[in-house]
Amino acid sequence: MAARFFVDENDLALGKALREIHDDVVYPGHVELPEIPRGALDDEWLPVVASLGLVVITRDQRIRYRPVEKRLWMEHRVRGFVLTGRRSQSTLDSLAILEQHWPHVEQIIVAEPEGPWMHAVTTTGLRAIAL
Repeated sequence: MAARFFVDENDLALGKALREIHDDVVYPGHVELPEIPRGALDDEWLPVVASLGLVVITRDQRIRYRPVEKRLWMEHRVRGFVLTGRRSQSTLDSLAILEQHWPHVEQIIVAEPEGPWMHAVTTTGLRAIAL
């Protein structure tokens, strides 16, 4: 299956765990994504992810506040989900939260095929984040 989701390197373990469950998940350094090597910076991978039509999954809550990343997110019409829990989460916690809401994640992607957009993912659900 072709990749649909890109997990940011800020939680590589989560990307690998999601890949075990969903064969359409890639992350920096994944063999199916040679365009984004390990260690790629946000401003390097954002345009690539957008050009490939991938949906971002990240823990980086601040990505929407950094001027360069926000501009790239908007300019390249990136779509994504941000794990925004108030407390530190283990990889297993993050995986459980994403799996709990995965059907809703899929619904949003179908309902909003064009970006830019960003949704917060928490234990209680998903909500749109104003960009």
